Amino acid sequence: MRPSSCFILLPVLCLSLAAARAGTPLPDAPHIVVSGSGEVSVKPDAVTVTFEFRSLADAPLPAKQRVDAAVNRLLEGLPGFEVDEEDVVASSLDTGEEVDYDDEGNSVRKGYYARREVTATLRDLERFNAFRDSGLEAGATSISSVAFESSRADALRQEAKSKAVEDARREAGEMARSFGTTLGPVYSIDSVGSRVMDGYGGTSLDRIEVSGSRLDPGRYVQPTVEYSASVRAVFELQR
Repeated sequence: MRPSSCFILLPVLCLSLAAARAGTPLPDAPHIVVSGSGEVSVKPDAVTVTFEFRSLADAPLPAKQRVDAAVNRLLEGLPGFEVDEEDVVASSLDTGEEVDYDDEGNSVRKGYYARREVTATLRDLERFNAFRDSGLEAGATSISSVAFESSRADALRQEAKSKAVEDARREAGEMARSFGTTLGPVYSIDSVGSRVMDGYGGTSLDRIEVSGSRLDPGRYVQPTVEYSASVRAVFELQR
């Protein structure tokens, strides 16, 4: 029986050292440390898009005026997409001189730039493509961010965490049985973290040329939002 006991305690000791480095409380009695993960994927019911407006001119004022005019065109069109005012955030104006450098390291003045961003949340995903087109037609020079969301985010995060706990408990039970011992009560649980991933499978966004002319629109796969969580747990082992 003595060799068998050493065989069981050795992996427990290795896991204990790893957990100690991670800051997880450990009991003095025989124990096992496991990690669990959980994921929940759903269809989003909203998307937040950030449009960037940028202009370059010989003087700061013309650059600012062009950006302001483009931003105003976008804002005027948002009610047509049923975007509420509280779902819109417009950044302040950023201006400055744009300088480049030639092959010899000499500075080359290119003019003055003006830049603003407008972030808006659309809740009718059927109109997402038209929504992006509207922003680009208003004068946006790029779309810097697209984030799909779910109105049930809090509940989905909790569901992912519950799955992570179940996964950790299952892993602990399987390891205990494989070493011929019995899983005891849980000693501590540490929530390692959570994250959200969103996007299209096989993304193919519209291609926009520098001149602003549109090519054929891309084809889309149904977007998804994935909520994931991970936990680390310490279980005692019954002798």
